[in-house]
Amino acid sequence: MAKRITEHSQPEALASAMAFLSGRRVGASSFNRRRALQGLMMGTAGLALPPLAMGQVEIPPGQIRLMFNENPYGPSPKALAEVAKILPKTAYYPGAIENDLMGLFMARHRLDREQLFLASGSNEGLQAAMMAFGKRGKVVSPALTYSDHLHYAEKLGVEVHRVPLRGDMAIDLEAIARAVDDSVSLVYLCNPNNPTGMAIDGDELRSFCREISPKTPILIDEAYNELTDKPEYTSMVDLVRGGSNILVTRTFSKIFGMAGLRVGYGMGHPDIVSVVKDNVMAWPNGVGLYAAYHSYLDEEFIAFSRKKVLQGREMVNATFRRHGIDPLPSQTSFVYADIQRDADVFKEKMAARNVKIRGIYGGYDTYSRVSMGRIEELEVFDRIFSEVYTS
Repeated sequence: MAKRITEHSQPEALASAMAFLSGRRVGASSFNRRRALQGLMMGTAGLALPPLAMGQVEIPPGQIRLMFNENPYGPSPKALAEVAKILPKTAYYPGAIENDLMGLFMARHRLDREQLFLASGSNEGLQAAMMAFGKRGKVVSPALTYSDHLHYAEKLGVEVHRVPLRGDMAIDLEAIARAVDDSVSLVYLCNPNNPTGMAIDGDELRSFCREISPKTPILIDEAYNELTDKPEYTSMVDLVRGGSNILVTRTFSKIFGMAGLRVGYGMGHPDIVSVVKDNVMAWPNGVGLYAAYHSYLDEEFIAFSRKKVLQGREMVNATFRRHGIDPLPSQTSFVYADIQRDADVFKEKMAARNVKIRGIYGGYDTYSRVSMGRIEELEVFDRIFSEVYTS
């Protein structure tokens, strides 16, 4: 019988993986094999070893990070255990695992191989699409949305036309439709949107896509689809199956808890997929693909993560509402709210108390975004937020 997932399963799986790699039993000496190897290589040269840095992976003790929309319960314990088996073989380029993973997508979404591509996180696919279609004309996008790939493209000469949100902070599909003319080569939508967390109604978006996609391709970023109330209804993959001029991107960085492993994929019309694949620069990450394959099959972990995220989301909503703040209706792993004061100043005050949240995003000076953490971390957030907000 498979081991039931608990909040402690991931650390146990990670410990087992590290034990496998180091050739020792869990609970034995904590001798750092990597440092020992560094010492052997550098010691004869008399070089002092600097402390190892893990970048974003390393979170300082006591810090609570609620700013990057990560799933701190991931990766899947089953995926970690399987990855431990193949790490000693990573001297070699990945082989059949790429086809195996694509086969899962094909079966799940009822698509053909030419309708799919893999990327180093969905952002690699988004950037490739921006550059490929941005050469042909303007890109139309909501003014407040996920924008790393938009900024990347603009730095390289792509023109981006940003359409303001509606008064209720929803994406204004009617205004975007009016902005599409012969000078536009691509429409970009993030659904649910980041940072607002709000999802576009599925039927409204389908109607928009049927009207606009014959004129210009539509790129829909569905990074948080698995966390929506109705994932299939909210997704536009059915239009991809029907041959619409659409590209949908997904990622393993969110509900699957694999942000550091960089795996994403796209589903779209074969003509769009072909163009994007020609502009993807990164080679597949074999370890990430292997983890993605086993994570995708771990329904128990996916359900566990979704339950924890939704529980955490209600906790953050309750924190805001207790202080008279009305958060936007989120369908994601974060909550966006007008805290009625300078969000950057408030962010710094929270950081001084070891709680990291987002500050000003896209010119909305009083709005703050809070990502989900572990339940115990959100309990600390509730306390610290209340103390800082009322001080």
